[in-house]
Amino acid sequence: MCRVLESPQVILTRHFYTHPKGNPDMDLKNLIPTTEVIEVTIKHPATYEVLQNDDGTDMTITVYAPHSKEYKGAVHEQTNMRLKQMQKGGRNANAITAEELEAATITMLAKTTKDWNITFGGEQPKFTVDAAKNLYSEVFWIKDQLEEAVAEAEVFTQV
Repeated sequence: MCRVLESPQVILTRHFYTHPKGNPDMDLKNLIPTTEVIEVTIKHPATYEVLQNDDGTDMTITVYAPHSKEYKGAVHEQTNMRLKQMQKGGRNANAITAEELEAATITMLAKTTKDWNITFGGEQPKFTVDAAKNLYSEVFWIKDQLEEAVAEAEVFTQV
């Protein structure tokens, strides 16, 4: 079973296991996603038109879903870093600045990105975590579209 959710900024496709018999909503197995990734089609931030590459393909960014081991690994890495920071103590061990929070969000998105098909600076750059950090910092509105897609994936059972 495949469901397509669409908001003004994000097109999100989710795949679910389809039970061969009976009422599919009566089996918990039907509520387990069958894919570990979310493909986000990038839209213009003002017009919501799908952005396309020079070759006519839609610009997309594929991110790991919140239930995936890659996503959880990135969350655990970031959480462990904060816990160690707090354990070291000090007067402001629990303090976090707005700049640190923004950097942590961008790092998290970059580390949970699997791949992309985008045009940036007239080229279709190869995906790397560092390239993603730079892109998400410079083209700030993409971050919002990715965060929205991840948030929607977290509530997939409410669809």
